[in-house]
Amino acid sequence: MRIYRNLCIGLLALSGSVLLGACSTAPVTGRQQLMLVSESQAQEMGAQAYKEAIGKSKLSHDPKYLDQVRRVGARVAQAAQKPGYQWEFNVIDEPQTINAWALPGGKVAVYTGLLNLGVTDAELAAVIGHEVAHALAQHSRERMSQALAQQIGLEALGASSKLGEGGLQAVNLALGIGVGLPFGRKQESEADYIGLDLMSKAGYDPRAAVSFWQKMENTGGGKQPEFLSTHPSSEHRIRDIETALPKFLPAYEANKNKA
Repeated sequence: MRIYRNLCIGLLALSGSVLLGACSTAPVTGRQQLMLVSESQAQEMGAQAYKEAIGKSKLSHDPKYLDQVRRVGARVAQAAQKPGYQWEFNVIDEPQTINAWALPGGKVAVYTGLLNLGVTDAELAAVIGHEVAHALAQHSRERMSQALAQQIGLEALGASSKLGEGGLQAVNLALGIGVGLPFGRKQESEADYIGLDLMSKAGYDPRAAVSFWQKMENTGGGKQPEFLSTHPSSEHRIRDIETALPKFLPAYEANKNKA
């Protein structure tokens, strides 16, 4: 991501910042990010996209699913310490879909197909922690910014003090189908790492992340679940999680008695 790091340096040198954009730092990992789209704009678009996606979906109100998702989601969201986010956790009734996703500002959806795997609360915390991590690290905003930079170029960014029609189109495309641009593998791995931090602080055993991804690896009779389509390989992911576990186990031990 050297190109984005160089863009950040260039943007900081501009006397007038375009799109309210600049550099940002991802939580927990400290990775530098290019942000050309304002956080408020990303959250507004995320809320609208979430409303549209939920409106088009068949929601499950079965307490077997909804209570678990909202119980675990509330604890993970509390660990995220973002009171300004309007957190929402819903369950989409699609038994054949093994998936979950998040949008800016704390909008999360989990599919019944994933819950039908028989996940424990701790395993679900690995999933929700991963999705909340995407929101916390503002990965959608980062992807929108990358799409915008690619479309209009650094020269165009420096030539105008406001977002033009082409820039708006680029940003709109980022959330055009409701769940946003696919996250890159670096962002997916980062969400795994931040997710371990969140679930541990919420009092869930981070070792459950390993059992969940092992369960996912064995799902679908050889057909990769949608949830894994843009993710690192299961073997790579599990190895990285196991390597990171010693860092997060102390937080779990300190918080495991949470109600």
